[in-house]
Amino acid sequence: MSRINERSPANWRAFDSASGWIAVLLALLLIFMWMMGRGPNAAGCCGAPAAATSAAASAVATGAATAAAASGIGWGADGKITLMGNVKDEATKKAILDTASARYGAGNVIDQLTVNASAASKVVLNGTVATEDEKKARGDWAATLYGPGVTIDNQLQVKAADAAAAGKPPTVKIYFDTGKVDIDAKDRDAIANVLSYLKANASAKAVLSGFHDPRGDKAKNEQLAKDRAKSVRDVLRSAGIDESRIEMRKPQETTGSGDNSEARRVELSVE
Repeated sequence: MSRINERSPANWRAFDSASGWIAVLLALLLIFMWMMGRGPNAAGCCGAPAAATSAAASAVATGAATAAAASGIGWGADGKITLMGNVKDEATKKAILDTASARYGAGNVIDQLTVNASAASKVVLNGTVATEDEKKARGDWAATLYGPGVTIDNQLQVKAADAAAAGKPPTVKIYFDTGKVDIDAKDRDAIANVLSYLKANASAKAVLSGFHDPRGDKAKNEQLAKDRAKSVRDVLRSAGIDESRIEMRKPQETTGSGDNSEARRVELSVE
């Protein structure tokens, strides 16, 4: 029996011919897959589902949008302030919240701040205020609150005309620390509502009455109550209210009602 020589030239030519056809078929298959979007770089190749890839891309896009979201401060009609957006670290967040709480009271501050290294470089102010002076004051405060490198976009709306239409504002009570005549920022905001009405109603006047708590020398306390009323008067004057429209009215009893902290007050009303 004759034995086939595996290394014969005829066998090699047959093998080379078959290999050539296989290479051509593989090339055509790759071209077809590329045209159909199923090549090695396609989203669904190599076991990675296209839906999973799409979801991952969506998550990245959502995260980027969140990081780029503008921060803001919103003042509500109920007197509450909302802090929102991104800050760079926990220390910055705490400093902002502490400062806002000291000015408006912890119960009036709504925390919607998020710690994110991609902190926004712009803070938008939203809400309504009674006067242009109040708008500027809140803008200046926000600039101090967030510090350098942050742009304040002051979009607060001045509604001075609304105060006139709403009628005479109720009596405002401004409270003081023991032996002090200084007015804090929160009370200045309350005075601003009265200022709005006075500016919109030229015939209206402000009436100031000072009180003190029952401790200590009565004569000194009465002078302290008067000095506190003068502090409020100075705020009205600096805002453009003529002194002829401000009445300092001493109450019949200068010892204030309520506990000591409530007794130390000035009552501001409009007539």
